[in-house]
Amino acid sequence: MHEINTTFERPPAKVIEEVGQQHVGVAGFEAGPRQVVHPDIKPLDPTWRICGPAFTVCPKFWDDRLMGELAPKYVQPGDVIVVDAGGHTEVAVWGLSMAISANLAGANGIVIDGSVMNETLLVRERPQLPIFARGIAPIAKGSEHPGSLNVPVICGGVIVYPGDIILGDADGVVVLRPEMAARVVANAKAHDVRSRAANAKQVPYYEQRDSEAKVRAFDDVVWRD
Repeated sequence: MHEINTTFERPPAKVIEEVGQQHVGVAGFEAGPRQVVHPDIKPLDPTWRICGPAFTVCPKFWDDRLMGELAPKYVQPGDVIVVDAGGHTEVAVWGLSMAISANLAGANGIVIDGSVMNETLLVRERPQLPIFARGIAPIAKGSEHPGSLNVPVICGGVIVYPGDIILGDADGVVVLRPEMAARVVANAKAHDVRSRAANAKQVPYYEQRDSEAKVRAFDDVVWRD
């Protein structure tokens, strides 16, 4: 049974703004590895960043584009479209015309657990809509089968619910449940304060972490000072 949900609850704009100021390398560490998508999913352009509520797309078959074509009709400005293509990269499930449509709808970006085509046009010539994908393929198949919109999907090994906060940068993508956001942001800010203070004092990282004491605590390490 397919399910089309055209609306869902989105986090407050203030929460999205605060998460969007964070970096994936820090936010992902604070959220935990189960919230970080597979590292193969990267932005086509490493300068791109995204942050917004997840608008999820679940095709019936991983290589079918019909639900991705329909998604921009219901996207709200600021949404990040997340496409569950099962991690397959043989053929593309997203292309130029779909990106233009999503851009016109106000989408903040696309995350695809699969392949995209028309990379040169998408990055250098046309929409400039941030796209994160597992791969690039020069071909696509038909788009004829119904699927689901705004249901739980899996993207890069992470369960993504509609309205989850998607944060992406050159490091990759982290998925935050809205109830996690405040804690992750607070911890990330505290990490930044500690790091800046230590750097200002020129304290080496191994001293910040007391790395030598931790190594010496192991009985099987032979030291020759």
